Amino acid sequence: MAWVAGDQLQSGKYTVERELGRGRFGITYLVKNKNSDRLVVKTINDALFQSLSQPERARLGTMFMQEGIKLAKCKHKHIVQVAEAVQEGDYPCVVMEYVDGVSLADLSPPILSEPDALRYIQQIGEALIVVHENELIHRDVHPGNILLRNRDGRLEAVLIDFGLALDFDHMLTTRRAKEVSDGFTPPELYNTRTIARACSDIYSLAATLYKLLTGKTPVDAVKRKVNGEHLVSPKEWNPQISDRTNHAILTGMKLERKERPHSIMR
Repeated sequence: MAWVAGDQLQSGKYTVERELGRGRFGITYLVKNKNSDRLVVKTINDALFQSLSQPERARLGTMFMQEGIKLAKCKHKHIVQVAEAVQEGDYPCVVMEYVDGVSLADLSPPILSEPDALRYIQQIGEALIVVHENELIHRDVHPGNILLRNRDGRLEAVLIDFGLALDFDHMLTTRRAKEVSDGFTPPELYNTRTIARACSDIYSLAATLYKLLTGKTPVDAVKRKVNGEHLVSPKEWNPQISDRTNHAILTGMKLERKERPHSIMR
């Protein structure tokens, strides 16, 4: 069942303040520990969980906990940090730090200078290297999942919301929840049976840079692939973008995975 304000988790270790958000796959809650430190608890959406058979729940729960353990190993200043993976009744939970900051989707003005945009993208790229080295894929990189945190008077980007991160070698279930972020999700992730690779996150990272430099959400990948809609070059929207950056974005957003860089390092 969904938790409400005042509910106690882990025998009083955490107290629920409020629900932060939910998708078909997961729900996140803002909680406080006994020291009044704010944290985030992510768990499986109760509606999805209850719709599964007992074997499916067990499999999903096991994978969720395994993912939480892997995420806890992703130590990097530009990745939201996992405190622990715990079981609350039937529900697996991942407890993470709470990052209090504005997302790149909520910037005003919405268009960044090229140096600022590249700095944030480089920071998230560094974070994704660590994620991929731990055999995880984020699967949902977009401006709304990147927060700007003030550290010693300087803003830095932090990658959050690993709710769609899945192990390289596994599918969740044949009834797996599927969420996409139109404009940022690569075409292969619209197919629930496709195994995500690092190049899937690279597409999303390039699309995020497109948005930061133009203020425009790129045309949806499926519309490009199925309907033949044209991806307007970011430089056409913003002539101030350098040729090098323009080329990097378009290469990262190639529809065919084999034509994109296969690692952040390239």
